[in-house]
Amino acid sequence: MKGATALENTSARLLNLFDEESLCAMGITVIPDLIYKEADSRPDLKLSEIATKGKYYRHPDSAFISYPLVVQKPLGTINKSLNIAIIGGGAAGVAALYELSNLKDSETNISVTLYESDPDHFLNAPPTMQVSIAGLKAGRVSAAISSDEPAPKNLDHAVYEIGAMRFPEIAGLMWHYANVVYDPDLMVSPFPNPGTVPTEILHGDRVDRYAGKTWLNDSSPTKQIIDIVRKSIVGQTDGANISNFPIGNQDPAKVGIKLGLPNTTEEELKTINEDWKKFVKDNDKYTLRSAVRMVIEKHQEELPDVAGLKDIAEKTSYYVELFGTVAFGTGGFKSVYNMSIVEMMRLLLWNYDNEYVLPVKANVEFIRDLYLNAVKKNKKVTVKSARVCDVCHLDINTKVETMVVYYDVVNGTEVNEPKKEVYDYVILATTPRQTSSITGKIGFNNASARRPTLGEHERQLTPDQYEGSVRPALVLSKLYDIPNSKLFTAVSNVHMVCCSKIFATVKKADFDTYAPEFLDKGKIKAIVADCGLGSTYVVPATIVNEKLKNYANDYYSFLISYAWEDDSKGMQHNFGKYPLNIADTKKMVSSIIGRATRYVYDPVKKTYGPWWFGEALSKSTLEDPLSYDWTTFHTAGAYKLNYAGDNQNSDLLFRYHTHALKPALKNKFFLANCSYSNLGGWIEGAFMSAVNAVCGLIVAANDGDINSLNSEAQKVVGSLDNVVENDE
Repeated sequence: MKGATALENTSARLLNLFDEESLCAMGITVIPDLIYKEADSRPDLKLSEIATKGKYYRHPDSAFISYPLVVQKPLGTINKSLNIAIIGGGAAGVAALYELSNLKDSETNISVTLYESDPDHFLNAPPTMQVSIAGLKAGRVSAAISSDEPAPKNLDHAVYEIGAMRFPEIAGLMWHYANVVYDPDLMVSPFPNPGTVPTEILHGDRVDRYAGKTWLNDSSPTKQIIDIVRKSIVGQTDGANISNFPIGNQDPAKVGIKLGLPNTTEEELKTINEDWKKFVKDNDKYTLRSAVRMVIEKHQEELPDVAGLKDIAEKTSYYVELFGTVAFGTGGFKSVYNMSIVEMMRLLLWNYDNEYVLPVKANVEFIRDLYLNAVKKNKKVTVKSARVCDVCHLDINTKVETMVVYYDVVNGTEVNEPKKEVYDYVILATTPRQTSSITGKIGFNNASARRPTLGEHERQLTPDQYEGSVRPALVLSKLYDIPNSKLFTAVSNVHMVCCSKIFATVKKADFDTYAPEFLDKGKIKAIVADCGLGSTYVVPATIVNEKLKNYANDYYSFLISYAWEDDSKGMQHNFGKYPLNIADTKKMVSSIIGRATRYVYDPVKKTYGPWWFGEALSKSTLEDPLSYDWTTFHTAGAYKLNYAGDNQNSDLLFRYHTHALKPALKNKFFLANCSYSNLGGWIEGAFMSAVNAVCGLIVAANDGDINSLNSEAQKVVGSLDNVVENDE
């Protein structure tokens, strides 16, 4: 950030954030006050401008660390030759590669092998299909391009962002990397979230409409329940503390401001750090549902009575369910009501006011370009198209190395013969499901020498094919099995959200025939409903080449359903081919139309009739429909979302790199994945975990010397509680 004026502007923006802007969570956007500026008043920004928005933000679990400041310079120094493996080529793996390549003399000292098994990953495949995913994937960052004719004549219709599709302006680490790989003067545009465009909310047969600050019905129970829950959880930025869930003795809104300001003192951060630990200890037992119920019970008299309900208990239950549908304005929370209130508070404290889209054709290009930037700096990078099946420490006499056992993938087919490679260090940038499957085979005892058979049944690597003896990959103790198995349990038991998206393209003329006008704000472009579709987004078709300019004027890119947990599971039987449905779409589309077919009360006409959205779906031509269920795809997983009581697992994984301060442990593995951060599902979390892993690796390579890191990076290791207790 340059100059006092910019600094003052950032401070002023943060001071008003909780009352005047919006907040986001995971793939679900959280808008506590529902007073977004109208979409056409939100400015496009330069990449250089947006990079200042979250530059100083510290997350509550790492209250001393501003990650964008950590990566302003190379993370540290390694003055020896190392051979490193990174397992997984998603956002976390590529960011780890970039930070390793950014070290001084990395091309001389550091060789990196990047393992990636997905044949559709950008490292492995060119586009080939009519609805193509080939070459458009990088872990959960993935896209599909729909075309009106098969290759090579295909005219691209639109880009569907299956994975990451929008990026918060406060995601300072992500925007730092975007500024590294793209021209800082490039412009980025706002993403049309619910509330930023004319939006309809449907619960039962109650219809609400709003855009920005304007509601069709200012006294709507929907609006009132959102406002009451927001105030009771977040509190306010100044004045009396009113939150039912204070952090220390302060409203979370006030704590959020301090976390984002550059001039927050070390003493204030220390207080927040201690207060947050106590907040977690006291509140991890509560679900979001129970927190919402407590709020409603406390504020019964402020909520309007509901005709036809016999008593207070029924009224309470009605408002709990209503909030479950609309949440903070974007829907889908009923299916994740078991989320811990601690997890919800993390997401609320990660406060930001807008989400933006990247200046790329498909978001996977961002990860690809970060990778290309890394290999420009370090030519000693090798990519293996291979599936890793086992990893472990390998002891040869007094030397400690790591071993990776894998199967090559050639033209999308896995070769039966197992292979092995030996490295100095390994970063496991894999999903929890993958990590647990490749680390558990040899048990958890870290003392006894073993020479097990590795690999898959009937195509195994025998002990006579490798030298030395093996120990577990995930290690917290030299002496005891339980701490090591505890780590494996943490990886295996991180709660991963079931998640799905359903896309199509639709003619604007078809859709606009049925979409109602909302006052003078334009057609309804976002829908939040209790019919199991989660949220629906109607956005302009992405212009992917010059030929598409006319097409983009005629079509919307249509995210019909973005759903989670039970809502997503309820549609799985209609998806057809797992995890990606390209050809078998008739049953899926019919099911979607069936869900949206309902008689409702029209708030403008004051009459009952068919819901316009069901009519629009049933009578419009939906081209190139596609469904994707993250949960069923091994290398994408879904994303971590803690349920009540889960915090100890994710907290342990987030701090795992601190074992590097205990070189006697002889641990040479590190973890990187968004689900090992406290921002599961966000690229920001993936990048944070990558920075953690590389910082830990640098310290380990320097025999536990934290001074091998730059001054900001030292906080990444030294300010967090060490995962290794006294193990002498």
